[in-house]
Amino acid sequence: MSINENLGHSNKCPACGGNLIFDAQEQVLTCSFCGGTFSPEKLELLSQIVSLDQEAADENEDDKHEIVCNSCGANIIADNNTSATFCAFCGSPSLVTQRLTKQFRPDYVIPFKITREQALEKIKEFAKNGKYAPHHFFNDNNIKKITGIYVPFWLMDAECKMHTHGVGYREDLKSSDKYTVVSDIDIGVKNVPFDGAVNMKDDLMESIEPYDCSELKPFNASYLQGFYAQRYDLSVDKLSDRIIYRLQRYGKEAATTSLKSYERFHCDSCTVKPEGLEQKYALFPVWLLTYEYGGINYQIAVNAQTGKTDGHLPVDKVKKNARLAWYHFTNLMIFSPLWGGLIALIVWAQWWARNNPDMAAAVNIILAISCAFALPAVVVAITTVKAQGDDDFGRYNLLNPVIRAFKSFVRKRINLKSEILAQTDMMVGAKPAFDEYYDPEFKTQISHEEIFMCHESIFDAQRS
Repeated sequence: MSINENLGHSNKCPACGGNLIFDAQEQVLTCSFCGGTFSPEKLELLSQIVSLDQEAADENEDDKHEIVCNSCGANIIADNNTSATFCAFCGSPSLVTQRLTKQFRPDYVIPFKITREQALEKIKEFAKNGKYAPHHFFNDNNIKKITGIYVPFWLMDAECKMHTHGVGYREDLKSSDKYTVVSDIDIGVKNVPFDGAVNMKDDLMESIEPYDCSELKPFNASYLQGFYAQRYDLSVDKLSDRIIYRLQRYGKEAATTSLKSYERFHCDSCTVKPEGLEQKYALFPVWLLTYEYGGINYQIAVNAQTGKTDGHLPVDKVKKNARLAWYHFTNLMIFSPLWGGLIALIVWAQWWARNNPDMAAAVNIILAISCAFALPAVVVAITTVKAQGDDDFGRYNLLNPVIRAFKSFVRKRINLKSEILAQTDMMVGAKPAFDEYYDPEFKTQISHEEIFMCHESIFDAQRS
């Protein structure tokens, strides 16, 4: 192919159709007209996306209507026999009913399995596990606002070529070897879901995954009767960044789980090239409870197929502060030998100064300096360990076992505080791992290449 033919097939800006220029410094393509920026991976993904269900509504939609919230702008769809008295997303009673403006024809649907009563029990059970939730934060008015909604999801199938870069360590008490590890991974993923609703929180929807897509059924409006549904307002092209980020996360997880020969491994980066992309438009069932506490709206969602429940709970500040106070008190007790030794030194020095009055001034100066530097020294040591993280690689010495033990202890205390804050902030749970969407019919190929970086030992000088 000639140069002119290659130029004829160059990528255009997905937003405006302008010419794209590669920025060598930022490693992205920039539109010379609208200024948009696109990574090569994103352009590759966008080239495979097909627009679906964008036509205007016709007589086939006459059996359904739209309910629009004047407060938050949320839009839900229901059959003509189903009405609403409050918004499922913000609780506002200010609603307007109107005819559909766009057609509503998803490809597939997973019907509701969990009943309203079962969903309420799931939510109450979930709330009881909130260690820092206020007592009696539910009331009858809030409980009544649980709503069954079909949420729009895009299901993605793809064959992914991933390239990861990371650092691995083989180590024992005496030495450590550091390697740069490069992995090439070909893996297939199937039915990876991405919610297409602006009003649904992405982390909340992902936390109640997975759904069993073997129960997908061709869409039939009969499944909507008695429930609400949302039409997507985020098309697949608008989700491209989320898709790439999630596939990159899966690539890092695949590399980490396949590398068992290292005591420690950290994946720094992952590039992904999805091929053979296929998309399906489906509705997934969700029981959603939006409730107000302390002037703030919180949401709990129940997977209405599996019953998995997650969400955001309010936090009692008294409980939170009491738990953090106990954490800091235990830290004080753990480091009490240091303070006890310092106090003993002060008592002994004062006794010695009384018996040696000529040296009293010098002793007091030394004590003042020791006291002034003792606490900052501990703080600096802990901060250094925290900043280094798990992948530090310092020079080894004869105190290495002691240093490692100290670092391990400090990291455990830091992790404990992170766990406490996560519990008191009531973050949603863990997101599903990549093996939930692994395609067993695709022949996975994984290859690794390691490059030796350096070796350190308590007996030898550093070698590289």
